[in-house]
Amino acid sequence: MAEFHKPELMAPAGDMLSLRAAIDAGADAVYFGIASMNMRSSAKNFSEEQLPEIVSLCHQNKVKAYLALNTIVFNHELGKAEQLIKKAVSANVDAIICWDFAII
Repeated sequence: MAEFHKPELMAPAGDMLSLRAAIDAGADAVYFGIASMNMRSSAKNFSEEQLPEIVSLCHQNKVKAYLALNTIVFNHELGKAEQLIKKAVSANVDAIICWDFAII
């Protein structure tokens, strides 16, 4: 007999208001970006300094926190990307959404 797996409901969050709305609406996970390092450039986005607060709020509500680092990363941005990944690890981000091999 096939085992049933509940799909994960993942919602975008571009600012604290939309993050709280996604959590309150029952999202299992949220994805968010840091200014200039994600494809949602039109969103307000978060700052690197907000990472611990975002992850803490998500985890307190049993919601996974996914950092979208899904832009093309150029050579001159590698240092910035590396620092952001280190901050994400330190903040206990659950996963990083990416596709550029420089990030992978």
